[in-house]
Amino acid sequence: MPETTPILALPLIAAGQAQKHVTHNEALIQLDAVVQLACRDKDLAAPPAAPAEGDRYLVLSPAPTGAWAGLSGQVAQFQDGRWRGLAPKPGWLAWILDEDELYIFTAAGWVRFRSTLRQLQTLTRLGLGTTADAANPFAAKLNTALWTALTTAEGGTGDLRCTPNKQGPGNVLSLLFQSAFTGRAEIGLSGSDDLTIKVAPDTGGFREALRIDRATGRVDVAGPAPAPLLGAPALRLTQDLATDGSLLAGGLTMQASSGGLAWTVAGLAGTGGTAGGFAGGLAVFVKPADGARPGALREAARFGPEGNLGLGTSAPLTTRLGVAGIIAHAADNTWSLGTPALRASVLYAGTGAISTSDAREKTPVAPLSEAEIAAGRALAREIGPFRFHDAVARKGDGARRHVGLTVQRAVAILEAEGLDPFAYGFVCRDSWPAVAPQEAGPATEAVRDADGATIAPAVPARAACPGRAAGERYGFRTDQLLLFLARGFEARLTALEAAAGP
Repeated sequence: MPETTPILALPLIAAGQAQKHVTHNEALIQLDAVVQLACRDKDLAAPPAAPAEGDRYLVLSPAPTGAWAGLSGQVAQFQDGRWRGLAPKPGWLAWILDEDELYIFTAAGWVRFRSTLRQLQTLTRLGLGTTADAANPFAAKLNTALWTALTTAEGGTGDLRCTPNKQGPGNVLSLLFQSAFTGRAEIGLSGSDDLTIKVAPDTGGFREALRIDRATGRVDVAGPAPAPLLGAPALRLTQDLATDGSLLAGGLTMQASSGGLAWTVAGLAGTGGTAGGFAGGLAVFVKPADGARPGALREAARFGPEGNLGLGTSAPLTTRLGVAGIIAHAADNTWSLGTPALRASVLYAGTGAISTSDAREKTPVAPLSEAEIAAGRALAREIGPFRFHDAVARKGDGARRHVGLTVQRAVAILEAEGLDPFAYGFVCRDSWPAVAPQEAGPATEAVRDADGATIAPAVPARAACPGRAAGERYGFRTDQLLLFLARGFEARLTALEAAAGP
């Protein structure tokens, strides 16, 4: 029969042994030392100065001194005024009181028990720094968190992918961001399989700010559009777009919610580059409406860096407006080109202007009266050279001389013949109202309600306007005036021929 137990080496009472109580008490003392093992410290290399009866220490120093010499790795117990060592076996557990930490003895020595944990399976709740509950079975209260990939040197791939999963498209899978436990933003798959970003104001209620279509990759900003659009644009805005800086994109395509034609804006090369021989600026492309060229775009307009505009032309812009095609008003014989107060200085043309003279659109042509013929003859005598006041003010004696007459003299001559000058189309008097001066105004930001909806749009800065006084100006329809004068010439020529005789 052995003298000690195989695990804890407790002394066994031999048959016929005298003073059996000594052996029994020794075994109880050892059990008292190792059962529910709790050590005061593990970092001392020498015994404390005033240990209490029954105190236990974990001696981890490789070279302890004093009464602990030779007890490295053992449990030192103070009993009956002396220290004794208890050699641990694999699997022993020791609670370290000054650390509130559980240690375990392994083949590598004493290590923290939690470092040996390899699996936590089928837990129903887990709280880190806080208490998990039924509503939040996993809860953590901390200031920083780190997830790092298992490297290839450690047997991993070096990658890290977190994979949340939901039951189906109609369910929610999201990250909810709160401030003072009130939801302010949400990112995820909310009720669909499209990725959405939502935000909420102080009054509550989430508004969708961005949606990425899972099938096309299209991005909708400020919520979904009211109706599907044609094509597959990369970015779709359903509200106004304002930028205080720069907007850079490979192309910007606009399209009506009902379908309609797309138009595309593309930035042209700026300093250091050209696009189509045109340096800098912005071009607008449209899709043909006839469908003859599916997907093709045609350049419709381009804006030059100096503010010049070209329509239907890709040639370099040298004028404020360049047009490759016919310019026409939307309604026939309705609007003027220029105004009495805002006139063109020069009109260049390869041929003359064409005025309508269709018998189907006018009353029968009547002969001029004697008074009208007399007025025509008198007007011809008023023709002479003159110079414009503004040209004289700018050029002095270098101002050019023009030939003509004034409306004021024409009015006087017609009235002298008993005629109403303003009953004739070749006499014109136009006026304009005053325009009040306007001070420069600063830009203002958009006004929005508590839900972020626009109440008043942003207003750009306003330039100052000097204003304009009311005024009037006289003018001729020269083509009609010349015909009026020609009739006077004809009458005078006829009279001269008659006086000369055959």
